[in-house]
Amino acid sequence: LAELNIETVRHQEIQVVGNGQWCITMGGRDCSLQMNEQKLLEISVTEEELAQAIEATDQQQSKTALKTDLDILRRMESEAARFGAAVGLDSVSTFECIVDRDRHFFMEMNTRVQVEHRVTELCYGLKFTNPENLAESFTVHSIVELMVLLAAHGARLPKPERVPREGVAVEVRLNATDGALKP
Repeated sequence: LAELNIETVRHQEIQVVGNGQWCITMGGRDCSLQMNEQKLLEISVTEEELAQAIEATDQQQSKTALKTDLDILRRMESEAARFGAAVGLDSVSTFECIVDRDRHFFMEMNTRVQVEHRVTELCYGLKFTNPENLAESFTVHSIVELMVLLAAHGARLPKPERVPREGVAVEVRLNATDGALKP
């Protein structure tokens, strides 16, 4: 068995939503800061915020790094959507990857609600438009509400449009530890 040694590892997750017929992603979350296998900090990673950061910086090294991050995010979102569509995803899931500089590696897919979903909800909503009457639509801002809609209406839901909300979102967890930093 040969394994790849990754020294500069980052843990990133892509939020994926599907109804069994279509699949869409809702940006990413960087959850690299962990302790005792518990995530301590979740930071949104979206195309909009990376593009804004690229535009705002004058430093070429920073611009290059941000462009690399944007490219990785786009590749991960594309792969996550294809994966979800291939397995007929009919709920909400998390596509988890390890990121090493300009490469990423699929780690696992979680099909349960996680507390860090709130980071995604703050960045994006999903707008569902009636294909027979484009004037009729509604927007969902809650992952749990979205899961209920998918369970109740599944195949009848048209593919939604991703709608930006807040520019960035962060979630911080506080863990009780002893002097040795053990739970």
